Amino acid sequence: MYIVLMCIFSVICLAVMPFFLVEQRHPSVKSLLLKMVCASMFLCVGIFALLQAGRSLYALFMVLGLVCSWFGDLFLHIQGKAKMPCAVIGVLSFLSAHVMYLIAFSNVITMEMHSSLLTVGTLIFVLAMLAIYTVIVILTKTPLKLPLILLYIYAVFLTIMCFSALRLSVFLFPTTPIGAILLGTGAILFVLSDGSLGILMFNKKLKSNFPLKIFNIGTYFVGQLMLAATILFIR
Repeated sequence: MYIVLMCIFSVICLAVMPFFLVEQRHPSVKSLLLKMVCASMFLCVGIFALLQAGRSLYALFMVLGLVCSWFGDLFLHIQGKAKMPCAVIGVLSFLSAHVMYLIAFSNVITMEMHSSLLTVGTLIFVLAMLAIYTVIVILTKTPLKLPLILLYIYAVFLTIMCFSALRLSVFLFPTTPIGAILLGTGAILFVLSDGSLGILMFNKKLKSNFPLKIFNIGTYFVGQLMLAATILFIR
């Protein structure tokens, strides 16, 4: 029954997402409600996956990460005079989500792989991803304002999360192929979403680019659904 409900929640999220994409072009209470319906669905997927699989440190910290993401979605969409303070809270909420995900991954990496979260490979991956993103910023002529520079700090945690997920997915693939694919793909989609969000937030010419917004939102919600579903397979 829990798995059936998880499938229903996923379908609702994907079905509501196009309506949110249309409404978000003119942010309002309606667009916020639609966004939070989608966010609530990936959170429900995570909670019901925990109920199905049973409690574990991985499951608990993944759900905490989903909760932090829910609040990040809420605060990043608030408009008006409170937009800037709420945006800061939103970014900090997503940063907290990545920390929660990292703790979940670290627990499995330490116990099952007998390795540490931070390795030389992690450093190389982080530097490579930051270099690629810098090239994209230059090619899209996104101004290097102070908030964008601070965004690189966030990007470090994001890329460490992604690399840790990829390491773990490779290790788990022989025994848990579905969980490994969900984990690796979900992490990559999250990185692609956040990378495109940075461009949308700071590049005025691309801020209203609807295809880029579709890419940003689509990769985000699908990625979160996949990460939430990993709780079923990774214990």
